[in-house]
Amino acid sequence: MDSKKPLHQLLETINTPKFESLKKHFMQLVKPNLIRKGRVLVDIGQVNSTIYLIETGVIRSYYLKGSEDITSRLVAEGEIACVAESFFTQQESEEVMETLEDTMVYSITYEAYRQLCQENILIAQLIIQLLEQRLVNFSERVRLFKYLSVEQRVEYYISQPGSLFRRVPDHYIATYLGTTPATFSRCLKTVNMDKIQH
Repeated sequence: MDSKKPLHQLLETINTPKFESLKKHFMQLVKPNLIRKGRVLVDIGQVNSTIYLIETGVIRSYYLKGSEDITSRLVAEGEIACVAESFFTQQESEEVMETLEDTMVYSITYEAYRQLCQENILIAQLIIQLLEQRLVNFSERVRLFKYLSVEQRVEYYISQPGSLFRRVPDHYIATYLGTTPATFSRCLKTVNMDKIQH
């Protein structure tokens, strides 16, 4: 599967000759928007009615477990942000989605998304590819949790090119990796930072 990030793949595709007639219409439906740090895009009980393609910035999704919030997703440049269960079913969200930095996005409403899928087979195929990519990423995360120890998960995460280590607060990454901030901090002391390249 293509390793390009979803936004880059999408923009590259619509700039090809076969998309020439669709590009103008597509750009009318996709709205550029600067969203300030700390903005809640979807709250618990709301329907996620917009999907975001991130040009710059970071978006986090989390759910509540008692009084604690648990990070379910951290996404940045080139990625898609939405609460998938809410967006695709148009049901109330069980998660919160918020910006962690000033974030530049291209936003697409659910109605525009459905319209694009129905009107053009190439867009529909591209969206399927992007969803397949997300499923592969999810499967990789399941493998990460199933087979690796906490220490291995921490080292694996911070060594990845897309890691947001040192860009977002450590406690968000800790809950994302299924551990506590204290354990995450302890694990960092055992990681050979000389081998971590960003």
